[in-house]
Parts: sequence; structure tokens; C-alpha cells
Amino acid sequence: MFQTLPASLLILILTSLTTPTQATIPNKNGPYNDPPAPGFGTWNLSRNTSEAVAAAVEAGYRHFDCATAYNNQKEVGAGIQLGLQRTGLKRGDLWVTSKIWGNRHGGLVGSGIENNLGELGLEYVDLTLMHFPIGQVGGKSSYDYVATWKEMEKYAGEGKLTRFIGISNFNQTQVDDLLASATIMPKVHQFELHPYLQQQAFVDYHKAKNITVTAYAPLGNTNPSYVLRARRATPLLQNPVLKEIAAARGCTPAQVSLKWNMDRGVIPHPKTQRKERQKENFEAWTKCQLTDADRAKIKELGAKPQRFWEICSMMLRLPCYGGLEASS
Repeated sequence: MFQTLPASLLILILTSLTTPTQATIPNKNGPYNDPPAPGFGTWNLSRNTSEAVAAAVEAGYRHFDCATAYNNQKEVGAGIQLGLQRTGLKRGDLWVTSKIWGNRHGGLVGSGIENNLGELGLEYVDLTLMHFPIGQVGGKSSYDYVATWKEMEKYAGEGKLTRFIGISNFNQTQVDDLLASATIMPKVHQFELHPYLQQQAFVDYHKAKNITVTAYAPLGNTNPSYVLRARRATPLLQNPVLKEIAAARGCTPAQVSLKWNMDRGVIPHPKTQRKERQKENFEAWTKCQLTDADRAKIKELGAKPQRFWEICSMMLRLPCYGGLEASS
């Protein structure tokens, strides 16, 4: 149902989620204890997925975001292997994230992770996320995230099926509920973040909990997957504010958007199959230096929050994002 991308390697050091962070150029590749930035998204890669992923490895990406529900993990895995062959890198030089869907919640977590490994052709993943806090086991939808997290904890750690575990698409109440009984803290929470949906208070909340935030849809409504809601706002990369900032800083609107998120400690996952766009997105950290005045202008774009991805009520039959910006 679902399904992104580019040589020096930059790692985002999460020193702050409210002030600009610092990037370092490591003297080696992995293994990583934190996901490198930027990531490369793999949802809805519309053409040659394997070649796109391999090209992204060659371009410098070391962090790949995958999921059961994207229905392309075999192709992504083949692309990872091809990229490793072309670059001479090893598996440990990459960070690979996957996610379990609602039909693998509860006691089916282990088989869900094993399924992901089989599709990707890997012995382990660096991170497994619970894709939504909603399970769909036995034909029923339920908020079974606490019990599911307990199962996920069994498979997490060095030498196990997944090095780290995390969550996606939770609201703050759900995160609090999970943390109240968790024995392993979520490494990452992934949710929608872009200049039209900034959620700064929620980002700051994760900073206080020492949970890394990663962003899907970092380029907002430019993704054709969001066609149902995309027309509610000017396409992000055509927004005159971003275009003005990009012209002043000698970069592109996409780089402005990505750098804005990285400046506040968020790791974005842009996707593209075009090599020139892969390079453009990957170079956002070095090519686009934003000022405080730039960030103040971008902040104004979030005054009327726009959420472009909302499948919970339609597909999962329960609401999501309660209490967050632009929740339905």
C-alpha cells in the first residue's frame, strides 16, 4: 500500500531540539548508536526501487526507512545489497529501520520482525517501529500498544533481531502511557513534520524524554501520496517564503525545509528516485545555512497547521493524533 533518497557522510548530533544542532563528518561509517541524518524514505518509490536505493547509498545516505506496509522491502533489500557492492561498505555501515503493521501486534510481534528481515534479506535491523498505536488482530481494531511494546522489548538489543525499538504516529498521552510501564525506552518516534505542521511543543517533549524524532513527509504536500489533503495549502516547495529564503541563502526550497527540521534536531526522511534530487536533499546540511530571521519566517508558516496524512479513521477505524496540531 505504501513505498525514497543520495559524498561525505553527515551525522546529526541531537544536542538540542529548540536550537540549531551540530553535524560531524565521521572518520568511518557505522555502526551507529543513533540514526544518521538525513534518512532516505522508501514509501511509494514508483519506479526502479532497487536502483534508487543503491544510488542513494552511493550518494552518501546511510539511513534507510522501510516498513512492512510499503510492500517493497524485497526491492529495498536488493538495493541495499547492490549499494554495498558498489561502494565496498558493509552492512554495519548502514542504519536500517523497519516497522510492524497492526496485524503483527501482540504475540505476533516476533513473526512480524522476522518477516521484515526475510523481505529485506538482513539478519537484523537497527530499529523496529510500531507503525501505529492501533492493532488489527483477529479482525478488530484496538489501542493495544502497551502490550505490543512489551512484546517488542523481547526482541531488542545487540545480537537480537532488532538493535533498537521505537514508535510512530502516537500522540502524547499514548507516549506517556507506554513509558509508564516500558523497561526499554523508545529510541525514536517518527511522525509527520514539515513547515506546515511544525509541532514544536511535541518535538520539545521528546527532547526532554531523550527520544529521537524522525520526520516523514518532510517536504509536506509535495508528495503525490497526500493528494486527498494536498490542495488545502500551496505546495510547500512553491511557498513564496521558502523560495525567498532559498534565494537569499543560495540553496533550494527543499533544502530550506530539510535544514529547518535538522536545525531543530529532527531527522527528515525525504524520498526521490532522481539522482540530482538525492544529491540536493543530502546536501541540505552543508548548502543551506539559515538565520534566526529565516527560522522566524518559517515559524509563521505553521500558524494554521496542515496535516497531510491521516488514515486512522479510514483504514484503522480508530482516531489518531488526539491533542496534537491539526488532529481530526
